[in-house]
Amino acid sequence: MKQYAPADIRNLALVGHQGAGKTTLAEAVLFKTGAISRMGSVDEGTSNLDYHVNEIDRKTTIYTSIGSCEYEKTKFNLLDTPGFEDFHGELIASLSVVESAMVLVRADSGVEVGTEVVWEVVDEKELPAIIVVSKMDKEHADFAAAYAQIRERLTPKAIPVQIPIGEGESFRGLIDVAEGKAYQYDDAGKATETPIPDEMKSAYEEAREELLNAAAEHDDALVEKFLEEGELSYEEIIQGIQIGVRDRAFYPVCAVSAQDGGIGMRPLLHCIKEYLPPADFRTELAGLRNGEECTIAAGASAPTVARVFKVSIERDAGEFSIMRCFGGSIEAGQDYHNLTHDRSERVTQLFSLEGKNREKIDRIGAGDFGAAVKLKETHCGDTLGDKSVDAALPPIVYPEPSSRVAVRPAKDGEDDKMAQGLSRIRDEDPTFRFGTDQETHEIVLEGQGEAHFDVILERLARRYGVEVTRHEPRIPYREALVSSIEVHARHKKQSGGRGQFADVHIKFEPNERGAGFEFVDAIVGGAVPSRFIPAVRKGLEETMEKGALAGYRVVDLKATLYDGGYHDVDSSEAAFKMAAFLAMRDAFKNGKATLLEPIYNVTVRVPEEVMGDVMGDLSSRRGRIQGTEAIGHLQEVRAQVPLAELYRYSTSLRSMSQGRARHTRSFAGYEEVPRELVKKIVEQSKMEAEEG
Repeated sequence: MKQYAPADIRNLALVGHQGAGKTTLAEAVLFKTGAISRMGSVDEGTSNLDYHVNEIDRKTTIYTSIGSCEYEKTKFNLLDTPGFEDFHGELIASLSVVESAMVLVRADSGVEVGTEVVWEVVDEKELPAIIVVSKMDKEHADFAAAYAQIRERLTPKAIPVQIPIGEGESFRGLIDVAEGKAYQYDDAGKATETPIPDEMKSAYEEAREELLNAAAEHDDALVEKFLEEGELSYEEIIQGIQIGVRDRAFYPVCAVSAQDGGIGMRPLLHCIKEYLPPADFRTELAGLRNGEECTIAAGASAPTVARVFKVSIERDAGEFSIMRCFGGSIEAGQDYHNLTHDRSERVTQLFSLEGKNREKIDRIGAGDFGAAVKLKETHCGDTLGDKSVDAALPPIVYPEPSSRVAVRPAKDGEDDKMAQGLSRIRDEDPTFRFGTDQETHEIVLEGQGEAHFDVILERLARRYGVEVTRHEPRIPYREALVSSIEVHARHKKQSGGRGQFADVHIKFEPNERGAGFEFVDAIVGGAVPSRFIPAVRKGLEETMEKGALAGYRVVDLKATLYDGGYHDVDSSEAAFKMAAFLAMRDAFKNGKATLLEPIYNVTVRVPEEVMGDVMGDLSSRRGRIQGTEAIGHLQEVRAQVPLAELYRYSTSLRSMSQGRARHTRSFAGYEEVPRELVKKIVEQSKMEAEEG
């Protein structure tokens, strides 16, 4: 495999709203550069990059795929990322290992909510970017409208370096603003230089003036020449654009149609090579040493440092740890160090990944990508490198789960098999969590939405042969007293031989919220012998775990044992534990007991036109609106909502907003369940207990 110097590598992630054409554009780049012999089709299931079964079935990208090609002696590594929000963990991981991004905006749809979401990540990671107005050949394509939305909703620093000639079916060419030339394309995608159309000259002159100003602004020599002569050479414009893009002072905007022969593909390749920073752009990386921030050297001459940003388990080929090498090189047959967990790791075999194709290689050079097979000690997000490096790259921060679902095997006896399969899937997907809820005893999956769960469970069935049923998770309510009560409980049993006897007087009181359990021994005069008092406490604690009202854990309780009785022969620890159980049961049955429910902070970002619907829906879910705030052109709604009302909320929100709203959630605490709902929940819990 040909090796490239980091200066001759461009690493970029293709990002954008679902359906923006990222995969098609990546395929077109690979085809135009000769990396593939024919363009695949997402719609026809023949894509070189969307090749997994569930991607073919859904006709959408779910997993990041890498495609590489060469253009003018420069290697492009294209990371094709998912646009659907349920799979944004792949996007976030990909943006942690590239120098730049290509942000796609549909010419016929403009800036969509998914575009804004990915732009936030690009901006947060301070990545240089090119913005591509895609699908210029589509009906209703409108470059001017899309560009206006880019300036309004993404960044005012967007500047066109190309202007389309025609739109929709009449899209036939481009004006290269920097070069000052027009190109028209035939049906085969071949470009011919033509004069700038008269009707386009005004738009071209306006765009060129803006580009010249931006190109000259960040270089003193260029500023001086531009002020003196009012013009820059083509080479000077390119130089100025390079500086501006790398400093994130502005973002070039291009226009393309990637279908068929493709219009604007060669100019786009030129922009990638000339404008985007090379793989040696950063000579230092942010690192962590013993929890403290530090820097790590990068580059071909630096010690080896690589990040595993993705794990892919394939039935026939095994487990691939996909990595980006930042410093030095990774070589097959060598020992390295897991710098994240301080463990030794041997790399046995290495492969290059070109979509669905695998090629064995001996080395991953600085600035490049590859995959190691069956690493034992290194997992997704870990830093691998030379032992002399005493720091690791910061962890990848993935989105918190926003949905929950409970599952059980469709066939009896497959619990272990299901758990093993889910565990392997979790190794690939850090945005997915699962475990047994210790209170409800259910297997609960946490993820990014219904589509995320669909894919996980399809993989579980296809790869590990486990079919599951899913249902709404039980809510982990809590039981608590709201007022004090004194209880006298006696356990007495006589059935021949030694009997059982214990008598207790206990005062139960609600404790401060979050204070937990408090037991007070107030026995005077030996009414309950000291050897039995720990058994009373133990009986109360065990009953609190099991629940005294509806089978949920009791919290925040103060119990004072102040009187009782015993029998010299028939009293025992077991008897006093039973008496304590009876006392608590009576207290919750006859006292003022209630249920507490988990409350979540919910933040929704939504277009203003559907804000009223979203707020009304949150209120109907017993949510309390905490406030609203304008975030760009979106509105952010903050509310506190019971967990019981949030099942499948992501699906409901997506439907309500036509996919333009998104939400995050985090645990806030426990609050009392409304009195009218307590009886219903208690009855339902008893019914479930009787059934099984």
